[in-house]
Amino acid sequence: MSGEAGSKALEEALEKYRRELYSYNSFIKRYGYYLKPMHIVYRRTKRGLTKYVYYGRYWYRVKYLDKHGGTSRVKWVYVGREKPDPRLPDPPVHPLDGLVVRVVS
Repeated sequence: MSGEAGSKALEEALEKYRRELYSYNSFIKRYGYYLKPMHIVYRRTKRGLTKYVYYGRYWYRVKYLDKHGGTSRVKWVYVGREKPDPRLPDPPVHPLDGLVVRVVS
C-alpha cells in the first residue's frame, strides 16, 4: 500500500486504537491509573525538527489534590512504560506496534 490509500489506512487504524484506549481508560479510572493515548515529542536533529508520536505507551497515576471552586485539581504522576498494577486488565493491543513511519516533507 502506498500514497493516499496507505495514509488513510494508517489514520483509520490509529483512530480506532485511540478510541479503544479512551474506552480502556474509562474502565481503569477506578484504579487511579491512566494510559496516555498519545504523546508527541519534538527533537532537533541535523536534518531539522523531528516529530515522534507515541500511542498508548506511558502510564500515569492520578492524584486528586483538592477542589478549587467547583473544579477538582489533579496531578498526573508518571509511573513508567510497564503496566503498574497486575490487577489492571491488559490494555488494547497496538495494531501497528513496532512500525516506524517516516514522512519527508
